[in-house]
Amino acid sequence: MAEPPPGIVPAFLSGTTMEVFGLRPEEGVTEETPFKRVGVKKILDDIQFKGVISDFQPFKKQIESYKNGDVPAEELELLVVLDSDMVYDQNFYFCVTEEAAQGVIEQFESAKGGGEAGGGGGGGGGPCQTSAL
Repeated sequence: MAEPPPGIVPAFLSGTTMEVFGLRPEEGVTEETPFKRVGVKKILDDIQFKGVISDFQPFKKQIESYKNGDVPAEELELLVVLDSDMVYDQNFYFCVTEEAAQGVIEQFESAKGGGEAGGGGGGGGGPCQTSAL
């Protein structure tokens, strides 16, 4: 398993959680756009409602401490990313800093725009294996 860079938190999300947050592969997220912004309030409401059975409960403190400049708390959104290659040993990861989120988005955009550097064919450790985050 690759060590996640700062600001990246690997998490296993169940089918029910994927459904609730619109994160089902090929529906809410795709190989082309494997990420989605999810409201922090919605995640915290899920934790409040489900308690310890919420997939996000183990990460509650990290989610609660997320800030993004002057964005009001009720408008904050985390970037949640499908990790179909399970680079971080889970099916998703999310960004708990905006710097990490921007790094992930830029990485996917440059991969889309520049094609497969080095000949394609997959492999290579996944989309977020970088020290720049």
